[in-house]
Amino acid sequence: MPSVTGGGKIARLAEPRLESDFMVTRIENLVKIHDPSAPVTVQSGPIPKRPRRNWKAWTAGVVLLAAAAGGGFWWWKKGAKAGPSAQDTATIKKGDILVKFSDSGELAPKNKIDVASKVSGRITELMIQEGQRVKQGDRLAIIQPGRTEAERYVPFTLTAPLSGVAMRYQKEGFNEEAKMARLGDYVTGLLDSTQPSYLLTIGDLSQLKVVLKISEMDILKLKEGMQVGVSVDAIQGAEFPSRVTLVSPQADRDRNDLKTFRVEVTLDKADPRLKPGMTARVSGMLDTRKGVVKIPLSGVFEEMGEEFAYRRGADGKPAKAPLKLGLRNETDAEVLDGVKEGDVVLTEKPPEEVKK
Repeated sequence: MPSVTGGGKIARLAEPRLESDFMVTRIENLVKIHDPSAPVTVQSGPIPKRPRRNWKAWTAGVVLLAAAAGGGFWWWKKGAKAGPSAQDTATIKKGDILVKFSDSGELAPKNKIDVASKVSGRITELMIQEGQRVKQGDRLAIIQPGRTEAERYVPFTLTAPLSGVAMRYQKEGFNEEAKMARLGDYVTGLLDSTQPSYLLTIGDLSQLKVVLKISEMDILKLKEGMQVGVSVDAIQGAEFPSRVTLVSPQADRDRNDLKTFRVEVTLDKADPRLKPGMTARVSGMLDTRKGVVKIPLSGVFEEMGEEFAYRRGADGKPAKAPLKLGLRNETDAEVLDGVKEGDVVLTEKPPEEVKK
């Protein structure tokens, strides 16, 4: 049934979709709302043809794309046969090889003592504050033993165990905030507990050290008495002469079961600009070779435990050259035998088999 609109308006019937690809029936009869008996006229005609794709143009585009890809592969293959580029080679030269050591730690007083009371009690007098200089034997605090008035005993006087500067106590190995005792605090004494309450630390700042934790792979590189340099981020451009004063003979284990060795580096001279807790970088020269033939490590290859280089011959083709190497660092190795100054070696393994 055709649908119409009311109010005396004219409505056009929707075009039915037919399955034929060649004929379509168009209903163009107008139905008047006031005369439903009006005849309906149906007209037929050929369906408009869809525009055909230009298969010839499309095929030509595919052929051109394939030709471009083939040409690119031909040029790539030609370049590969031509040999390595300048970026893939290195020239053997003479120079110096330096093997350096570098690590970081924190500045700390060479000598320091964490101060605790022998007896437990409350701090009734405190004669020291952070940063104050004291001499050995100076009074630091008065501890009143006992917790109540009935338990009052003879007060205990706490004195400085060495000359230095009063510092906050920092529990070693923990990231807790460093603390200093305050007046009225109750402290646990050394005679009453294996974990006493430390009131403060006295540090001698006339000598500073850097504490390092060195892995077992690098510990054999360091020896006591070795000269090193210390630098801090807060003082740009300055390096302070120092030496290794302690290489622990025993490894420590951390919470992740990793082994490290404690190493201490002592600065030769004190500097008032240096403060305990500053991040310090330690660097030193472990070994050196002057004016030797050297090869970049990128030009050294290894097979079956033997090291060799791909040396470019007079015909431009690479040939394997067995190497005997000496001292090496992170970038170069000393050449004892195998290649000479002026030789050109490959830094990338050639794609084709090379002669030995």
